[in-house]
Amino acid sequence: MQKNSKRIATRVDLVICIGLAAVLFTAFAIICEYTSLPPIYLGVAFVIGYLLVISIWATVRRATGSATAKRILIDTFSDDIIEVIARLKMPVFMCNNEGEILWCNKTFIKASNSKDIISGTKIETVCSMTEEDLKLNGEKPVTIGDRIYKYDGIRAEANDENYWFAIFTDCTELEDYREKYTNARTRVMYIVIDNIDELLQYVQDKFRSAAVEVENRLKSWAHDMNAIIKEYETNKYLLITDDEQLEKCIDSRFDILDSIRSIRVGDGIPLTISIGTSKTQGSIFDREMEAQEALDLALQRGGDQAVLKTEEGIDFFGGKTKSVQKRTNVRARVVANELCSLLGRAENVLIMGHSFGDFDSFGASVGIARLAMSMGHKPNIIINKRDTNIKHCFERLEALPEYSTVFVDKVTAMDLIRPDTLLVIVDVNNPMHYEAPDIAHNVKTIAVIDHHRKTGTFSREPRITYIEPSASSASELVSEIIQQSMTLKNLEKEEAELLLSGIILDTKQFTRNTGMRTFGAAQYLRGEGASPLDANDLFKTDVSELVHEAYFHTNLITYHNRIAISHYDAGIDSSFRLTAAKAADSMLNVKDIDASFILVKIGDSINISARSNGSINVQLILEAFNGGGHFDVAGAQIKNETLNAVVLKLKNEIDKYLENN
Repeated sequence: MQKNSKRIATRVDLVICIGLAAVLFTAFAIICEYTSLPPIYLGVAFVIGYLLVISIWATVRRATGSATAKRILIDTFSDDIIEVIARLKMPVFMCNNEGEILWCNKTFIKASNSKDIISGTKIETVCSMTEEDLKLNGEKPVTIGDRIYKYDGIRAEANDENYWFAIFTDCTELEDYREKYTNARTRVMYIVIDNIDELLQYVQDKFRSAAVEVENRLKSWAHDMNAIIKEYETNKYLLITDDEQLEKCIDSRFDILDSIRSIRVGDGIPLTISIGTSKTQGSIFDREMEAQEALDLALQRGGDQAVLKTEEGIDFFGGKTKSVQKRTNVRARVVANELCSLLGRAENVLIMGHSFGDFDSFGASVGIARLAMSMGHKPNIIINKRDTNIKHCFERLEALPEYSTVFVDKVTAMDLIRPDTLLVIVDVNNPMHYEAPDIAHNVKTIAVIDHHRKTGTFSREPRITYIEPSASSASELVSEIIQQSMTLKNLEKEEAELLLSGIILDTKQFTRNTGMRTFGAAQYLRGEGASPLDANDLFKTDVSELVHEAYFHTNLITYHNRIAISHYDAGIDSSFRLTAAKAADSMLNVKDIDASFILVKIGDSINISARSNGSINVQLILEAFNGGGHFDVAGAQIKNETLNAVVLKLKNEIDKYLENN
């Protein structure tokens, strides 16, 4: 909004006025002290004299400023040009480098709703711009009075001083039409009801009526927006609206998600929907394609959310419920066939998980390596051999000669890249957390197998993207792929146990994120020779780890009476990462604690391990740190930040989450 324009003085004028007032007041006090003149009459005389002097000064100041401006005009332009500028129907002013108006034409005075503008008036008091805006030469609209203008800034030099002319063009109507066009711009939303097949297994007799209720609420929602909604496939909808209504959806954080979630079937199972839409530029075809990609991302993140693609990035809304595990493994069979096809055409195979690997990423990598070996390849797994968290995993494979040359570091792996190299990435989909991001950047053919919620788009789209947030672990997904790919017993006992350890780790001994497919994968691995007792040996801790875990319990604080936060500066001991994850798990056993966040600083990185009992989505909170994971298990890594700063930011993100949910 434009400020009210008034005739004001410059700083010099104010200093002179205040100084004159001080001198007169001092003279008044001295005369009253040493003479018998009446103070009242004397005061009136002084006030009248003061006002008279100020009036004379203002007149001289205006005349001087006007004369200075005219002299500059004469020195810079010809008389004809000066006459043209003065008579322009467009507002024009001239100012100095300090943003003080020295001269303006009558049109500018009229546009600014001022009777007069004295020399020295600051630009921002009569229009919505500053001297810095003037030097940008019209890159943004300016408000003068109640009208909108575009302007051209012209620099002129006179007497070794720089001056600026601003010539304004009224574009109020154009901006009105632009706003109307923007608000009326067509937007597309794709909407699907999540996990139809899974819910039908439990409540087949009541699901149809619940689906009708979902459809009615969607149609009512669309009607309120004056939008068009059509069911293009069973329980899948296409909604067409405009930019103005999409903004309202954003402001309400897509409250239709909460409305649909309140519909329950069977034993209180909530129905949820996923929405994909975009607010990007381009043709209607481009926007429709962006909406499809946004929907795919919403489903890969577990559903029950809206994903909005914008020019600046991706925004997420919702995600308040845990994803329901799919009972069918048809998708695993399709992925297995696609992966075997890629393996058959690949020149060589590289495999990697996330940085600071764990049993799940290691086990899944070994499973893919065995699959590649069965296709005649000699694969390489990119890993940090010095990582103490997985040293027991290496010990398990020492007895297998096939693995003597399988493990390489990221420097060696760079020399193994060929034109037809296949890179398989497991247990991670965020490029920032890859074990070797440079390898992924240089390999053309990539397959991603992960169970974490997708946090963004890939710079290069993988040939296979198998992201299943409802799965317990990457080891579960890889076990299913192996099971669908192999008809013979090809897994070694050690390989099966490493895959089983990955499932045990991410399910917390089969107590979290488990489903029929989880136990099916474990049963398959048991049949391949995996011993649960031997797999559990990997999880045994020594005394030093117990001592380390005690540090976190000592620093424990409760936040909002339901969230545990603890932090510790471990220095260079990387084993604290695993200890932090164990501490986060154990803190959920504390009464009234719904979530725990453990922060540990190792070197220049701060690692966060987050756990939840299912009532708080820790993955959404850690997305602010470029982290990810699941609804109730997540992690993040922050570099070059102080521990106190990260703790403060974490509390702010927790506040935002609780406020929005």
